[in-house]
Amino acid sequence: MDEFVNKGLELNGSDAADIPKSGSVCRISVEGYDTSVHAFDVELTLRKHFSSCGEVKNVNVPEDFVRGILKRCAYICIVGECALEKALQLSGSDVRGWTISVQASPFHRPMCIDPGRALVAVAYLSRQEYRMMVTGYDTSLPELDIQIGLCKHFSTCGEVTGVLIPGDRRTGGLNSKALVTVVGEGAAEKARELSGCDVKGWDITVVGVTDLGAKRNRSSSCRSLPMKSKALDEEDKGVESSR
Repeated sequence: MDEFVNKGLELNGSDAADIPKSGSVCRISVEGYDTSVHAFDVELTLRKHFSSCGEVKNVNVPEDFVRGILKRCAYICIVGECALEKALQLSGSDVRGWTISVQASPFHRPMCIDPGRALVAVAYLSRQEYRMMVTGYDTSLPELDIQIGLCKHFSTCGEVTGVLIPGDRRTGGLNSKALVTVVGEGAAEKARELSGCDVKGWDITVVGVTDLGAKRNRSSSCRSLPMKSKALDEEDKGVESSR
C-alpha cells in the first residue's frame, strides 16, 4: 500500500514552484461556493467546472481553522491558451446551486496562511484518520470523475480529504486500486459497511485500511528515542485488512 502513498496524497497545495513559468498560465480567485462544505469536495467541484478553460494545475481552498469552515475565496491556477479569458467568462455561472464569482489573481499577490492553523495542531494529532484502499470503479472513466464519485460515496463516513488514483504502468491507464483518506470517528467501520454497494454501476469494495492517526501517534512517541527497533519498524508498516 505504501507504494501508492509515495506518489503523494496532497491534492490541495499552493506551492508556486509547481506552476509552469509560461505566458499561458493564469491564477484566478473564486468566491460564491458554500463555505460549510468540506475543502476537498469544493476542490474537486472547482476542478471539474474550470476544466474547460485549460489544464487545472492547482486548486487551493483555504480553511478558517478557528471557525471550522472554509474561507470565502479559493485560488486556482490554470494552464492553457486564453485560460484567463475563458475562466472570467464563467463568472456568474451556476455550480451545484452556487453562483460563483471569478476574478484574476496575479501571482505576485500573496495568499496568507491562516495563523489559526497552529491552534488546531493538537487536535490534528489526535483526530481519527484512515486511508482506505478501494477497488471496483470503472478505470475507463476520467480520473476526476472517479475521484468525485468516490468522494461522494465515502462522504457519509466522514470528511474525505483525498482520493489518489495512481497510473497503471502495464496498461497506461488508471490503476484498479485507489486510496481514499477519510477523517472522522468510526470512519473505517462505516466504510467497510459500504463495501459491495452499487455506485453508478460500480461495485466498490474496501480491501484494506490503514489507521493514520495511530501510525502518526506512534511516530511522534518514538522521536525522542535514539533508535527504533526492527520489530517496531515492522509494526509501523502494518495494514489492517478488511478482508
